[in-house]
Amino acid sequence: MIKKILFGFAFIATVASCTDDDYTDWAQPQAYPETEAITFGNGSVSEVTLIDFATIAEEQQNVKVCNVVAPTATDEAYSKVTYRLNIGSASYNMTADGEMATADLKKYVEDNFGKAPVERDMTATVEQWLSNGETTVKTATSGEFAIKAKLTAPDISEHYYIIGQPSAWEPACTTLPFTHSEQNVYDDPIFTVMFDASCVNAEGDIWFAITDDKTVASNDWSMVLGIKEGNGNNKLGEAGFLARRNELTDDGSLKVHPGDARFVKVTLNMMEGTYVVELINFQEYLYVAGSGNGWSQNDVISSQAFDGNYKGFMWLGNEFKLCSQQNWDGLNYGKDFSTAGDAANMTLPEGIGEGYCMLEASLVDKTITVTPITTIGVIGDATAGGWDASTPLEYNKDKRCWEGDVTFTSGTFKFRANDAWAINWGGPTENLTMGGDNITVEAGTYHVAIYPNCPGKAMCTLEAK
Repeated sequence: MIKKILFGFAFIATVASCTDDDYTDWAQPQAYPETEAITFGNGSVSEVTLIDFATIAEEQQNVKVCNVVAPTATDEAYSKVTYRLNIGSASYNMTADGEMATADLKKYVEDNFGKAPVERDMTATVEQWLSNGETTVKTATSGEFAIKAKLTAPDISEHYYIIGQPSAWEPACTTLPFTHSEQNVYDDPIFTVMFDASCVNAEGDIWFAITDDKTVASNDWSMVLGIKEGNGNNKLGEAGFLARRNELTDDGSLKVHPGDARFVKVTLNMMEGTYVVELINFQEYLYVAGSGNGWSQNDVISSQAFDGNYKGFMWLGNEFKLCSQQNWDGLNYGKDFSTAGDAANMTLPEGIGEGYCMLEASLVDKTITVTPITTIGVIGDATAGGWDASTPLEYNKDKRCWEGDVTFTSGTFKFRANDAWAINWGGPTENLTMGGDNITVEAGTYHVAIYPNCPGKAMCTLEAK
């Protein structure tokens, strides 16, 4: 029980010094306005200037987040005084002079705003707690005040490129760019690229380096990004560190000996300044088993470029897996592309229901894209609607094709989905290709069936009636 607690004031002052040659008149509020005092019991809290992490030493454990004139207890029974800083819904220990752990503030900003080095505004309050060793009581809570912080981060470019044997040994070459998400580069600093492994020299090696927007703009060899491990000393699958050539003692180029591998994949983490090089061998086909086909691997998606990006057409149920074989004995990709035996099933994206679709899967980016297909029809100068309107076909779920009787005049036609040109097929009837040439047909009525399947396995039949 608290018998008596008397409050006084603990004054904490900050001393500022000016080292500039020009004298600053601190009495001019329009130039340097005083921060407003916020109530804190019978004390006060006031804001500090912007906390710029670029000015904080790496070994600095605490950072000042506010100035405090705080109520303190004189009752000896409650001699332990502690302070809590509340930022949003988070709460942290704070010292009597308004400092918190530097690492805690940095993590809060990163978790709530991302890693971009821009000024962030946060609303905070301070609490005072007293304890006698057994009982702890809160004796004061301040009004709200602002904490402003700016993270420091490496200078990350919007674009990165491979130069060397896969493209050209020119600092300004941009023919082989890394891919990146649409996020801010400080929130997602990961860049990836995959290139054909056939561009080897006489020794069977591939030499390359990395550039960015600054290198391209300057066309300067010294700005090319190399590796700190030394020229050609990168190891497959192991992370190394990047630096510009003007910081290195040699070129710091990367080297791989691809052997039988089809592709070389390079991943950059520009927040950490690291790279990883991998050799990739993707198979041409993956098989889809799920609730839409009785969990049998009789639907297929293909990667004709062997680059790990697959596409196919099928009736897709709400749950499914991607399989490396036409049975369950190989690698089976589940949720988040996990190949664990107990991995959960993949599911349709939110807002998309069971039905016929185009399924795209990337083993490179670990992404699934599902495009619903509500109709496939024929269109062309040989059809009733000409090149302006499709003649629709009907989906036969048992035969796994779109079919119908169509009367043609002599001429040409193509197949297209969703009454639009984004997805269309043409070319030889036994090997249709997406975006392929027009198909020639003689006048007459035909039973037409298209089996979209996947690139490399698409076909159609025309049976005269």
